[in-house]
Amino acid sequence: MSEKRIEITVSPEGATSIKTSGFTGGSCRDATRDLERALGVAGTEHLLPEYFQRASTGEQLRQGT
Repeated sequence: MSEKRIEITVSPEGATSIKTSGFTGGSCRDATRDLERALGVAGTEHLLPEYFQRASTGEQLRQGT
């Protein structure tokens, strides 16, 4: 299992972006939902190939899916 990471970048102009790695499926959205609300992040979403992968059975059980 790869390490899960959330990277938040704030530009000098105040624009923010959130990038995740190590997540599969929609778990990245679940992990960043509260951050997006707090930062007011709204804009373009770029889905990485990991988004389209199914979570492993153990990960699905931990997430309750």
